[in-house]
Amino acid sequence: MIPIRTPKYVPGARVRVVQFVRVGHRRWKTMFEGVVEREGQRPVGGIEMGGKASACRQATLRIRCVDGQITEVALDENTEVEVLAPAAV
Repeated sequence: MIPIRTPKYVPGARVRVVQFVRVGHRRWKTMFEGVVEREGQRPVGGIEMGGKASACRQATLRIRCVDGQITEVALDENTEVEVLAPAAV
């Protein structure tokens, strides 16, 4: 049986996403707010993985920011997502 994953973030909910980017010894904090458009998964891996690339997936979150910009965020164990306002009914 194929496992069905229930979404954590409902479309229309307002969220704040905080991530840390590390390059060498430096670490930058990125943060933005917006409305969730959808939650999904993307394939991870390249040509060197062959058929395994289709089996490896990474969670993503598509967010529309206040200025209309659309951002697709790759979620990992260090990403902090805070729901600021639930989706309108």
